[in-house]
Amino acid sequence: MPQLYRGRGYLPQRCASTRPEQMPTMPSLTVALPRLPLFGWASFTGPKRSRTPCIVDRSDIVFTRSGQAAIGLALRDLAVGPGDRVLVPTYHCPTMIAPVAALGAQPLFFPLDGAGAPRIEVIADIDLSGVRAMIVAHYFGLPQPMAHIRRFCDARGIALIEDCAHAIFGATDGRPVGSWGHYAIASLPKFFPTTEGGCLVAEAFRSPITNLPRRGAADELRVIANSIEIGARHRALHGVNRLVAGGFALVERIRGKSSRGDAHADPEGSPQRSPPSPSPTSSTLWCRASAWSRFIAGAAHRERIFSNRRRNYRHLCALLADVPGTRIPWPKLPELATPYVFPLWVDEPAKTYQRARRAGVPLFRWDDAWPGVPVIEGDCGPQWANHIFQLGCHQDLGVDDLEVMTDTLRRIFSSETLQG
Repeated sequence: MPQLYRGRGYLPQRCASTRPEQMPTMPSLTVALPRLPLFGWASFTGPKRSRTPCIVDRSDIVFTRSGQAAIGLALRDLAVGPGDRVLVPTYHCPTMIAPVAALGAQPLFFPLDGAGAPRIEVIADIDLSGVRAMIVAHYFGLPQPMAHIRRFCDARGIALIEDCAHAIFGATDGRPVGSWGHYAIASLPKFFPTTEGGCLVAEAFRSPITNLPRRGAADELRVIANSIEIGARHRALHGVNRLVAGGFALVERIRGKSSRGDAHADPEGSPQRSPPSPSPTSSTLWCRASAWSRFIAGAAHRERIFSNRRRNYRHLCALLADVPGTRIPWPKLPELATPYVFPLWVDEPAKTYQRARRAGVPLFRWDDAWPGVPVIEGDCGPQWANHIFQLGCHQDLGVDDLEVMTDTLRRIFSSETLQG
């Protein structure tokens, strides 16, 4: 059975899979950069509070195992099941749609405009009978206008699930992100230095969602160990990196396992080839986030997350402004936006994506659409799925990292342009 939860989201430390005899001209990073934030001493530097609202500060928050599980819990709270339909965007990762299918409901895809907002005028003409909920995402950490979407849903008795997996910080239409939906979900590892966890908030829960089962002791320790190990391997624990990494390597050798394990799997939200089909009552999924993840979400200093990500986004704008075969769809950040990734449009994605991945660049794309996505005139979703590369810009990437990363991309894209 395909997995519903995809793992941690970090690249291996070295790109050993690329052999010189296979790719003689392949530019590559000496050490692969992390795709997601790292646990390290820097996580607790700078002002604790940031200038932008954070969904984690909500008093009604329920911490879940993942952002995907939070979507499933919201749908389960609405008693969504067989015969029901849920509006979902054509641009998505499978983890957004999987909970709908797992509960026996049918996804009903809606088109997006050039900014990533639902095309309400098109949706209004669709047969909405049996639609119980609508999932709307703030892509890339750039908040979408939500007031008109909430009015649309309220007028039709549809529950709005605000997907803040990419936008745990921010504001839109004069209110914090996550406050417009009847429900809102978020994913912790995308912004905080932990390897798992999500959260769910609601205007009013219909069922005892807050009574999620606790994690076992072994599972709790695993999350802590994974976070510390990955931080040490990427040298985020200054003074003890070698000691900690060596200790974990020794333990793995004693166990007879690879030291890389699944701690470097693709992040939650990376494409999968088969739609997951978990049990909607699985205790593995419907449990609370680990105590470690809940601690990190409250203890990590927010201003560093906010300011470093905005700095990195702006720096990538400058570095990538003239790269051949690419363009920057959103060159300016909205006020208070805290980007999750840097979206880059690539003209020839098939020629460059795997080369960039093998070179150690922290990027991914949502190119594996859920089966049955329709072709809708004027819909930007399928184009984004093919052409948008999501580049890492999180707080633990320094300016030097970005320059090495973009230099690698520039050489890859320039060589493809010359060959073309």
